[in-house]
Amino acid sequence: MDKIFERIQPEPFRIKTVTPIKMLTSEERKAIIQAVHYNVFKIKSEDIFIDLITDSGTTAMSDNQWSAMMKGDESYASASSWFKLEASLKDIFGYNYVLPAHQGRGAENILFTTMIKKGQTVPNNMHFSPDRVTASGGIMANLIIEEGKDLQNEHPFKGNINIEKLLALIEKVGADHIPFIMITVTCNNAGGQPVSMENIRAVRAVADKYKLPVILDAARIAENAQFIKMREAGYGNKSIKEIIRETCSYSDGCVASSKKDGMVNIGGFVGINDEKLYEIMQSYCLMWEGYLTYGGMAGRDLEALAVGYQEGIDEHYLQYRIGQSQYLAQKLQEENVPIALPAGGHGVWIDSKKFCPHIPPEEYPGIAITTALYIEGGIRGCELGNLAFSKRNEETGEILQLPEVDLVRLALPRRVYTSRHLDYIAAVAGEVYRNNQKLEGFKVKKYATIKYRTLFLGQMEPVEKALSNSPESKIKQVAD
Repeated sequence: MDKIFERIQPEPFRIKTVTPIKMLTSEERKAIIQAVHYNVFKIKSEDIFIDLITDSGTTAMSDNQWSAMMKGDESYASASSWFKLEASLKDIFGYNYVLPAHQGRGAENILFTTMIKKGQTVPNNMHFSPDRVTASGGIMANLIIEEGKDLQNEHPFKGNINIEKLLALIEKVGADHIPFIMITVTCNNAGGQPVSMENIRAVRAVADKYKLPVILDAARIAENAQFIKMREAGYGNKSIKEIIRETCSYSDGCVASSKKDGMVNIGGFVGINDEKLYEIMQSYCLMWEGYLTYGGMAGRDLEALAVGYQEGIDEHYLQYRIGQSQYLAQKLQEENVPIALPAGGHGVWIDSKKFCPHIPPEEYPGIAITTALYIEGGIRGCELGNLAFSKRNEETGEILQLPEVDLVRLALPRRVYTSRHLDYIAAVAGEVYRNNQKLEGFKVKKYATIKYRTLFLGQMEPVEKALSNSPESKIKQVAD
């Protein structure tokens, strides 16, 4: 029976409450995506059939979490709900001090403002956001291993930091010009790929050599711990909490969006061991997030998060969670859809270049894919490639450097969709891929004020339409 359970991986929960979803016609969806200028972030949620735009804050909370929310203490200062959350975070992560924030970017703002000086370089396996380090005056450096850039490589820990490149970077810029070494677990931009404990220890050794702090982006640390338990020798019999505590023991602090492993719709925190840094961070928390015992969250949010983190480290849940990504990856492969391998922790990533080899990178094949997935099946995915992460001329918008990988992320919300939904996703993606020659490239019609926010705020249009409306095209039409 245990073998059958491991093979099938049924959901480790019963469904108690449901939200009806509707299916529009493909013609209706085509009109909708045209109206929002092909920016899937601007499609109303009620017009989406299956929403895979993110796994952040999209979790279905448990009955225990909803029950806990009724006990929310909404006192402005020193609410009882905060002390429950503080105890839960210290129990799992083990840091001396924790500060709440409304979500991950709030936590990053506190820590980055405290620790980064203008012009300093921040090494990471792969930074997720193109602006949060730079907004604090820092310079980003991505040092993921080469296997992490190879989408078909089956390396079990493709999120690892390249230690030789890390050493070379420190020698080049000098330890005084590095505020800390950062490790993102799991590595989102590389396809949700994990980092091994061996690699984390190696980073710690480098940090000790140069007297540098180590900071974790711990948004998906429970999923990373599950991969370590599954794939790294010596960890098969350890609990998820033990693995997380060991991971954190090699760091000096963390930032976390609790909207992932915390199993809630809002929240985040900073964990830190240094008392002096904690005291400085308190001032920034007060300035931007709120008082130190709520940090932008309501008391009911604190209660839900205290419970959610404990549920998020449950091994049966994590087996199911990783199993869902692996199941969707398998179904997509059966449809011959090119994806990043092995499957990541929080979804599956489509290889845009192989999916649309006829569309040049500067015409954003990922936007062609997200557009087609929505029109064909009402599925909302997220381009995390050439539109999201290209370096641009801030005046003209011209692409100066393409990212190392071009992907479309199908992020799986936690405890939301069933295996039948995953079957449907794969079938739709397979149909789009079989007709990929019909997909056309896109260009930016209108940039956001900050051009690296084009993914969220910009407007796109098909290249053919753009050419037909161009002055050169109109001149040609008159001449003909």
